[in-house]
Amino acid sequence: MAWNRYYIFIKDVGSPDIADILPKLNLGQYKPLRDVTLSNTNKPTTLFAGIYNGNLLLVHQELVFKFFEPEQSDDERRFLEAFPESEIAVLISNESVNLFSFAILDHGVKIRMKDGCDGEIYNDVGAPIPEEQEVLTEQIFAEDELEEMRENDMTEDEINATIQFEASNRVPDLLTKRYLGENVLYMNTDKVKLTMYTL
Repeated sequence: MAWNRYYIFIKDVGSPDIADILPKLNLGQYKPLRDVTLSNTNKPTTLFAGIYNGNLLLVHQELVFKFFEPEQSDDERRFLEAFPESEIAVLISNESVNLFSFAILDHGVKIRMKDGCDGEIYNDVGAPIPEEQEVLTEQIFAEDELEEMRENDMTEDEINATIQFEASNRVPDLLTKRYLGENVLYMNTDKVKLTMYTL
């Protein structure tokens, strides 16, 4: 089963009352329903929020895309106003359609934004972050896979573009290590407790 992740992290927030934060983000209409774990947020249809490892984590399937619009959205502006001194990371990994997105905002400035789907890159703004460099040190495709691409008449430029896309596709999950302490793919996600909200 495909695992689709839609995360917004705000780093080093301490232990704020989430009930005080949500109205600042235009999310005050959501009411707490029950406690769940991160594993329950696959393919979310509502809001989830909680503090883990000193970082605020919000999960929402629509809000995350507001950080990848051509102009700064009202939702992005609200986050920057609520957390002007913080690092904010927006991470999307939709395995169902081979979509990835990641954006890093630091002290009110979007320092990196990259997203794409099904082999095509949509936005590539800012300098690569360390996690991108780390991914590129790994083997992206085995030699037999590369040979198969060549046998299918892919040019070296096309192969390189495929490698770059797949490497970028791995970055959102690797970035979760900054905030969860472990890569979300390899950790016990039941350790991460969140509140599920409803309208």
